[in-house]
Amino acid sequence: MKRTLLFLLAPALSFAGETLFFELATPEETTRVSLSIEGDAVNGIQTWEVPDAHGTIGSLEGMLGEGGILRLRHDYTIEGSDQSEEVIYRLEGDTLLLGEGELVETKGGLLKLKDPSAVEFTKTLARVEVEEPKPGSPARGEIMDAMGGPISAYVGKVVEFTGGVSAYEGWALFSGNVAPGDGKAPDDAEAAFALDLDFLALLKKDPEGRWQMLYWGFSGDIGAREEALAKFPQVPWVLLP
Repeated sequence: MKRTLLFLLAPALSFAGETLFFELATPEETTRVSLSIEGDAVNGIQTWEVPDAHGTIGSLEGMLGEGGILRLRHDYTIEGSDQSEEVIYRLEGDTLLLGEGELVETKGGLLKLKDPSAVEFTKTLARVEVEEPKPGSPARGEIMDAMGGPISAYVGKVVEFTGGVSAYEGWALFSGNVAPGDGKAPDDAEAAFALDLDFLALLKKDPEGRWQMLYWGFSGDIGAREEALAKFPQVPWVLLP
């Protein structure tokens, strides 16, 4: 692979500190939500896709309250127009329930719920389980080995990886950092500069079940993610939401 250098739930719930993925797919529409929960702060991404029609993609931000209730602001784009509205969702076991209610527009343009207590939970999304191999596990070791050869060759010395791994249905994504194993900067100036940036790698198992690295890149922002998705649009959405 050609190298790429780019510049680019509450304590009572067991979900705290995780990124959760939920999906509802029917012939008529597909709704996907990813949520990151730190303490009672919630951030996420939501997409709504309709075949042969305009859908939406946007962000979620708000708070997690008692009973798994999420009070969020949903900023999204539809047909080229930016919209913002208040939403109430609920985490219930391995499902995410999306609430609907009458909206009224405020002076700032935000569509707020007229009566939050009247919200009805009309759509249920099932959780999509994503594997996160831990340091020291055989599963993670196989992924590290698949990255080690090509990246060590690029840097000019043996490297070590620190970061997170997500795996789903024969695909894997590593996001983190790379450092020389001996702690000394490489002689190559480009490689030395790259090691100060974030590293991302996309892998897939071959027919024999061995991990192969399809893409890798160093980036200071989301550029590597965007390039990986552009090159491999078939990657599962839970890896590159």
